[in-house]
Order: sequence, then structure tokens, then C-alpha cells
Amino acid sequence: MPYVPTRDIITYYEEAGSGDPLVLFMGLGGDLQGWALTAPALAKHFRVITYDNRGAGRSGAPDRPYTIAGMADDLAALLDALNIQKANILGFSMGGYIAQEFALKYPGRVDRLILLSTAPGVDGYGRVVVGNWINVQRSNMSREQIVRSRAPYLYTADLLDDEERYERSIQNSVNNPYPQQDHAFIRQAQAVLGFDATARLGNIKADTLIVTGKDDILVPPRNSEKLNKLIPGSKLQVLDGAHLGCIEYPNEYNAAILEFLGVAVPA
Repeated sequence: MPYVPTRDIITYYEEAGSGDPLVLFMGLGGDLQGWALTAPALAKHFRVITYDNRGAGRSGAPDRPYTIAGMADDLAALLDALNIQKANILGFSMGGYIAQEFALKYPGRVDRLILLSTAPGVDGYGRVVVGNWINVQRSNMSREQIVRSRAPYLYTADLLDDEERYERSIQNSVNNPYPQQDHAFIRQAQAVLGFDATARLGNIKADTLIVTGKDDILVPPRNSEKLNKLIPGSKLQVLDGAHLGCIEYPNEYNAAILEFLGVAVPA
């Protein structure tokens, strides 16, 4: 199995394709299975590496404080273990925080940077949402109840209105064979609450694409607009979808990513 030591944990990762390396990592509570509709399309053109952040999926989940800076160091250690000096980096949501921190801390290791459904840091609105999610995680609600309570923040109204698609999405999450432990979700959420790169983003040198879903209410598009103003020369693209637009509309998101990375996409 593809496990490697990264600092104080063991990290699970998967690879597909060949060519220039492209590393993808998920957000709060997510694991690499979330890239099921993305990685295969990108792997036709790149060496795609997906991995589970600390506290998620099959990676280690120590019950001690996590930080975004520490998770950026985890990524550096993973690249070292895979003998990769430089890569294209794609972070989703909390993963976008990790990607920003990585680009700031290890600028020579980033080719192109893609920030998906993310922000420069948590605003007041985000703090209320994440704080409530922590409280729910500490409650006696079942896993299914927790998943259902978060769904309106993740999907479009169109998906929520489609009972069959909605139930399929819920059951896919509930039946995850590698469910996140409660303490690990809380540790990740606390790392999210402690991150703010706003004052440092002018130092990012990598070519950067920022992608947001126009109906995202978890990390609203205003956050991506702010990123676009703060990161020199960055490109902003607003697509259909909510926070999980890359899962609801994979073809559109995959095409935007590939075009930014220099791959000609058929119309």
C-alpha cells in the first residue's frame, strides 16, 4: 500500500498518470476519495498524486494540535519521500489554505498554483459556521445526521431538490470505509480557525488560478475575489456550482484546471 512517513505521521497517497507532477489535496473532513471525478481526467496529462491530509482518510490522526503551516510541512515531506522537487499544487477549501502556506514557505517547489473554493483566511461568517460544525461534531448526533446537517453548505439547490441525487450523495459520505474520527475533524477545524495569510499573499510568486462556485455559501465567492486582489497576477474563474462544484460539475472544473496548466481542451 502507498504509505510514507511524513514528519510525525504516516501519510496515505495514490498516484496515476505520468508527466509533470500535479498534487491534489482535499479540505476539512475530506479525503482523497473526493477526487474520484477529477484525478482520472487530469492523469491523462500529468503524474497526479492525491493524498490524505493528517487526520483524514488513511493518514495518521494524532490527537494533538494541527496547524496549516504544519500540514504544509507534511506536503513538503511527502514530496521529499517521492523524490519530487517541484510540482503543480491544487488545494481545495482547507486544502487551499495548505496550498497558500506551501507556496509562501516553499516557493521554489511550486510550479503552478490552483486554489479551489477557498479563502485567504476565515472571516466572521466562516468562524460561525466552523464553530457550529465543531459543536455538532462534539454532540451525540449520528454520522448520518451530521452529514445531512452539512449538505446545504456543500451542494447546489438543484442537487438538494433532486431526491435521488441527494440521497446518493448522503449515502456515499455515510458509507465511506475510512470515516474521520471526531477528534481529527475538530483538530483540522481548529487549524482552519487559526489560519490567515492575508498580509502575506503578495509574496506568492507562482502563476495562480483561483476557482470558485458562484453558488458557494460555505466559502462565498467574495473570498476568491479577495484572493485574486491579493495574489499578484492571479486569474479568477467563477463556475457553476456550490462548494463542491468540482464534484457536481466535474467536466467544467477539470477543463478550467487543464486549460490553466496548458492543456488544450476540446470545446
